[in-house]
Amino acid sequence: MPERTGADEDRRRSPRFRCGGCAEINCLPSTGILLTGTIRDLSLHGCCMDTSLPIHCGVRAEIVVRVNAASFRAVGEVRAIRGQSGAGLEFVHLSAGGKNMLGDLLKDLARLQVVMNKLKSARRERDAASFRKQLEEGKYQLEVLSQQFPFLRNILAAESEESPELEAAAGKHKDQMAKAQSLVITVDLFG
Repeated sequence: MPERTGADEDRRRSPRFRCGGCAEINCLPSTGILLTGTIRDLSLHGCCMDTSLPIHCGVRAEIVVRVNAASFRAVGEVRAIRGQSGAGLEFVHLSAGGKNMLGDLLKDLARLQVVMNKLKSARRERDAASFRKQLEEGKYQLEVLSQQFPFLRNILAAESEESPELEAAAGKHKDQMAKAQSLVITVDLFG
């Protein structure tokens, strides 16, 4: 799914896709100063970009957008300012060739986003399975340690009330713990 944020969600007419690219911005009427920008996201009706210099809301500009191998020219109007150098532009005029180029680019970005979402989902599943495995290995190691060091059973059982297996193991070996505790001899070295 395309990324959307709360306040912008109801205003957007088409989905936006994160992408990287660059833009050349020529404010209209032209002063001859060409601004550069970095594309943050793109949609059928506009884009969000960071600009090299601040740009004002309501300004119209001719922009050339380059993302991957695609490039198109459009006339845009700044509809929103984000931070000190961010600008949300709406495409006001786009040639038929520019619309086709933009449409193809957005299809590619949508396919890429689907693949990325699948990869993220697979990674989350793999991480959950890995965590379960580590948890099971930890229980095994805990059982081995509790057999080697019987006095740890009470400590571990008290700390882990969630584990009935540990409590059962601790109860089973109370006699061994009593023997281990009875072997403790207090020695007063300064008396």
